[in-house]
Amino acid sequence: MKYFLTGSFLTIIILIGIFGYRQSIFSNETLPYDDEQKDLNRQITIHFSHVVAENTPKGMAAEKFAQLVEQKSNGRVIVQVYPNGMLYNDETEFEALQDGEIQMIAPTNSKMTSLLPDWQILDLPYIIETQDQLKNVLHGDLSQQLLAELKSINVKGLTFWSNGFKQIAASSSPIIEVDQFQNKRIRMMPSDILEKQFTLLGAEPVSISFSDVFYELQNNIVDAQENTISNIYSKQFHTMENNITLSNHGILCYAVMINEQFWNDLDPEVQKIIVDSLDEMKDWQHDFAIELNKNDLKYLSEYENVTLYELDETNKKEWKEKLEPLYDYYSSNVNEEYFTELLQEVNK
Repeated sequence: MKYFLTGSFLTIIILIGIFGYRQSIFSNETLPYDDEQKDLNRQITIHFSHVVAENTPKGMAAEKFAQLVEQKSNGRVIVQVYPNGMLYNDETEFEALQDGEIQMIAPTNSKMTSLLPDWQILDLPYIIETQDQLKNVLHGDLSQQLLAELKSINVKGLTFWSNGFKQIAASSSPIIEVDQFQNKRIRMMPSDILEKQFTLLGAEPVSISFSDVFYELQNNIVDAQENTISNIYSKQFHTMENNITLSNHGILCYAVMINEQFWNDLDPEVQKIIVDSLDEMKDWQHDFAIELNKNDLKYLSEYENVTLYELDETNKKEWKEKLEPLYDYYSSNVNEEYFTELLQEVNK
């Protein structure tokens, strides 16, 4: 029995040795792998979070950007887009970006004004009044200076995307004449300029996160809001705010930004792919926003319970007169140089 156990043990040792030799278990050499495996190890994933629906100017632009980056990098760089506040809402996404929990976001310019007050320049009403002016401003020298300010808070600014012009959507009754703003609770994005805008009009401004607007409307916490047609339609706000005044009083745009440390760690080739993708889609994004807002306005006009109101020149003039003090406020208290540059770009 003793010899049997010893023989069995030696047999097992020999078999392990043979198996190990064939499988190169005891070899110091690195196992070979194919090119496909190598590419997978080098693959870069960019998590892009935003708070609006997929079928909006920002939502579709994020998807287009992801397609271009994957195409230009031959699949090495993948942009995973998370819409509708799936990961973070507009109150938490910037902190998540700074902490590196996500790599890219595209908040509205207004959301950045508490950190970068100069950005309120894009909240000033009735200065940008045409699509050509809007395009000049969002891709001109002023926009580059605004994006450069992000460096002071450790974020890399890339570009601006447009969502066109803001309208006034109200629930119980339309807001057309200036007096109809009186005592109305109006949802706004956080911005001193926007708060002063509605105060000048006689309304009560209420700052509410975009993800909470639907709930606030359902519970009659606000009476109206300013927003673009595409946001009103895609989020079904029109089912509660069915009086829409086509005022075109302000613009809504998004700043596309990326975590600075993540950006710095990318090799120059990948950085170029990201920049080239955004440059390539610049005209497409602007034109798509125009077309989508136009189409969504058509859909809204077909709803029986939705009424659209045109702001005539008389009422428009009264709105402008009420809001004129905002220009002096920004010039005197925020950044006179930026205000001058804005006027120059608008008048090109």
